[in-house]
Amino acid sequence: MTNPKRRRKKKDEKSKSENHQGEPKGTKEKVSTKKPDSKAQAEKVVDPQKGGNEKSVATDEAPALDKPVPPEDYVAFCVAVKDQARDLPEFFIHHYHHIGIRRFYIMDDRSEKPLSTALKDYGIPSEWITFESQAQYDRAGGQSEQLSIYTRCLNLHRTKHTWMAFIDADEFIEMTAGNETLQDLLREFEKHEDIGALAMNWRMHTSSGLKTRPESARKAFVECNWDDEEHDGQGSHNRHVKSIVRMSKAQAPRGPHMWYLANGAKSVGEHMDPVTTEAWRWPITRNRIALHHYAGKSREEYEEKMLRGNAMDDPKTEAFWNSLEHDQPHVPCPEMAKYNP
Repeated sequence: MTNPKRRRKKKDEKSKSENHQGEPKGTKEKVSTKKPDSKAQAEKVVDPQKGGNEKSVATDEAPALDKPVPPEDYVAFCVAVKDQARDLPEFFIHHYHHIGIRRFYIMDDRSEKPLSTALKDYGIPSEWITFESQAQYDRAGGQSEQLSIYTRCLNLHRTKHTWMAFIDADEFIEMTAGNETLQDLLREFEKHEDIGALAMNWRMHTSSGLKTRPESARKAFVECNWDDEEHDGQGSHNRHVKSIVRMSKAQAPRGPHMWYLANGAKSVGEHMDPVTTEAWRWPITRNRIALHHYAGKSREEYEEKMLRGNAMDDPKTEAFWNSLEHDQPHVPCPEMAKYNP
């Protein structure tokens, strides 16, 4: 007959050598990629109308606690742009037709020819585009102009929208989960009072060897930097993020990539994982949403980019071109070429 004390001792020794899943310690724990069943789970939701009294409700039934807005105003774009009139039609057309965006705030950072009159037709109904220009003396200077622009967008338009995306004219959103829309994703996140921003990972495109400007960036630039999966993305440009910010939680831009948020709200990735860095998220995932960044484009366009500078007064250099074109491995990325118009 086995001695009970000896049996307990063996069990204790076994538990010390195993993790909580019964695997030997030192074995990397498996992280499930399966989405939690929101109907089976409950969360605490604070109702501001009841002075902070908490109640447990099913996630799918959690009320939206932000001020209701018309569907076309649910999410807007704020974009700092300079001398990129030729880039804007494809940017507008893609996000209008394929992402469902109906409000574009184009913050013209001293374009040589005002963007509001640079082209007669930007490819979508003009009533959905608001141009705002500024004079030289209005610039913040240093490396803070883009932050000043974002702050103006916030102050002027925050009460009109539930969410606002702060991206550039060379950045294109793609919804990657099939039939899920951007609005679907954000409405799911809106049910969580502690979520203040969605951080989207880049998918940075190279020049694909092109020397001159193509007709379409989406169809021409079909090669990207790799994700450095071996090191969870830490060596890749794609670890950078840009933010879609919840207006009821926004305080001020922390930089071009992330925001300071109110009431303890946090920035999260597509899987509601907290993002606490200044500009990065890894491991890199794009299972629900991707931000395609046409950072270099053709050599002709990159030379134009170096000359015009940017709203951070930090113009791109040959070093950045080399890092994009030569220093990092490349992988095929043709997924944006399928979009028409």
